[in-house]
Amino acid sequence: MKVFGLLPYVDESEIKRATGTFDPAFIKTLAQCYDALGYERVLIAQSASSPDSMTVAASVMAWTNQLKLMIAHRPGFIAPTMAARMLATIDQMSGGRCGVHIITATNDAETRGDGDFLTKDQRYARSREYVELLRRTWASTEPFDHDGDAYRVEGAKTMIRPYDESIPIFWGGSSGLGIAYGGECADVYAFAGTTLERSAALITQVRAAAEPFGRKPRFLMSIRVVIAPDDAAAWPRADAIVADIRSQGGTSKKGLGSGSDGSAARRIAEAMAARSTADPCLWGGVIEATGGTSHAMALVGGPDQLVETLRAYEAIGVDDVLLRGFDNLADAEAVGRLLIPRLG
Repeated sequence: MKVFGLLPYVDESEIKRATGTFDPAFIKTLAQCYDALGYERVLIAQSASSPDSMTVAASVMAWTNQLKLMIAHRPGFIAPTMAARMLATIDQMSGGRCGVHIITATNDAETRGDGDFLTKDQRYARSREYVELLRRTWASTEPFDHDGDAYRVEGAKTMIRPYDESIPIFWGGSSGLGIAYGGECADVYAFAGTTLERSAALITQVRAAAEPFGRKPRFLMSIRVVIAPDDAAAWPRADAIVADIRSQGGTSKKGLGSGSDGSAARRIAEAMAARSTADPCLWGGVIEATGGTSHAMALVGGPDQLVETLRAYEAIGVDDVLLRGFDNLADAEAVGRLLIPRLG
């Protein structure tokens, strides 16, 4: 099981308010921490208001030696043939370390900030066609034409190809179309951490959707961690995180891709039902404390408990995990020292 990290654009979290919105020095420090501690990849996020993920990825590639990239990218604003060349350029310059996470976005209101007024279902259909064109651009040795629902090109060609034939496509989305197209398109299907039972059911659905296309995607689960030297210290730390959030009046700022008020309500309901005898260290306290604006379903425990729990997810089909704490640098170092050597 490989461990991925998340690279925020500034040192902030539910318990830490940042003074600015973009901090290149912090990005470099955290990226180099991930690189030194053996993280497999780093997710560079994207939203309708965030810095450009491609540009940041190019800098991260230059700052690191082995760390691979998972560049969040939203179809609809750059032609897929051009995006294919941009990604292939980063892949060549990094020696094959590029990966792209196709983001369809759950929040209609947010996408309109970038002039995208398509519905969620329409965006999913566009993303599917976009992935088709990315792969065709990377693979074609002769100019090609395409006349689809969202894109039309004539004589498309490229001077640059990926370092090793193609670039991994990450895909997320748990709606009907998200799963259907994920099964068709994904090299890696990414999903937010939830109970073992729900995770197993989702993996089964995606595998069934992928089977007709002869695909066998890997599965990446993203989940937060509250890590401490042992279980006895971890739960008081979790309580302190909630107390800190509440002392600040909760978190009103929505995270990247937070979705609608309806999705926030669903997260709260899931958080309240999360802990059970089947999932003893699964914790949704931060989701409740932030009114569902945070995606922070978490695992709480010392290294032994966390490794045991992550192995249970691995047993149901989770191949890799994206782990993030609540103190960006300190928790990244703790995961690197205490978990990665035991999970690899």
